Amino acid sequence: MSIEFWRNVSVVWIAIHAFILFLIPTVIAYFLVKGINWLLAKTALGFAKAQGFSRQVNQKTEDLSNRVAAPLIAVHSKANRAQKIGKSLFENAQK
Repeated sequence: MSIEFWRNVSVVWIAIHAFILFLIPTVIAYFLVKGINWLLAKTALGFAKAQGFSRQVNQKTEDLSNRVAAPLIAVHSKANRAQKIGKSLFENAQK
């Protein structure tokens, strides 16, 4: 058995190891991608329903906050208008 024989054996041995070391992560990545695709397919409907509920809650909250805030804004606006009218009358009276 010459050195060329052992060189060829070691090259084949290293190639087998490299193939196995490449194959294992590739198989793991393949099944991870398949699992993630399956999970996304199963959860897409649930996320759509949750988004619909979230949109309804957002709309109701916006409507209620506008109903509560509108009278307060109107009162504040009238008070501010009266204050400015009073200031302008007082300043005009001093001149």
